[in-house]
Amino acid sequence: MRRYMQLSVILAILILLAAPLAARPNQGPAIGVQAGFLATGIVVDIPLGGISLNAGVNYPLGFKYIEWAAGETDGDFFMPYFTVTGDITVPFALGENFDLKVGLSTLAFTDFETGMFGVAGGAVKGEYWIPNKDMGLFVNLNVPVAVYILTEDQQWGMVNAFIPLVGLFTTTAGVLWTF
Repeated sequence: MRRYMQLSVILAILILLAAPLAARPNQGPAIGVQAGFLATGIVVDIPLGGISLNAGVNYPLGFKYIEWAAGETDGDFFMPYFTVTGDITVPFALGENFDLKVGLSTLAFTDFETGMFGVAGGAVKGEYWIPNKDMGLFVNLNVPVAVYILTEDQQWGMVNAFIPLVGLFTTTAGVLWTF
């Protein structure tokens, strides 16, 4: 088992070192919108050399719809919360107009005052850039592996076998525009 872990780490390092050679140079920062069950809102994608940073400020629209359809009127659980998303990925060019980005992601609920709780794990993001346009489409598939809670007391973290199922709700799709 230890041998497989060492081989996996070496393979990951080689992939990360070769990524800037394979990736199509992006035109620059992009801004867009994304839609998902727990994250519907705006997103910014910034290429930084061999990696890309992606950040979004969102609202849990799918969850609010279920709450409304169930007849929940007080909305105490999610009312003050927004969702924030963040990804650090390495892009790989799989064609002239298609990039595959692989890396780490997080989705967290926060009220921007008392703290946040969320999930973190792997991300696979496919981006298709429409030829001769400054517009692209993307799908961001997440595989959370850890839950964290950050409060004023700086408490965090647990890992559970069922956490990857949360990826069904944290996956998003959207549109990006470069400028």
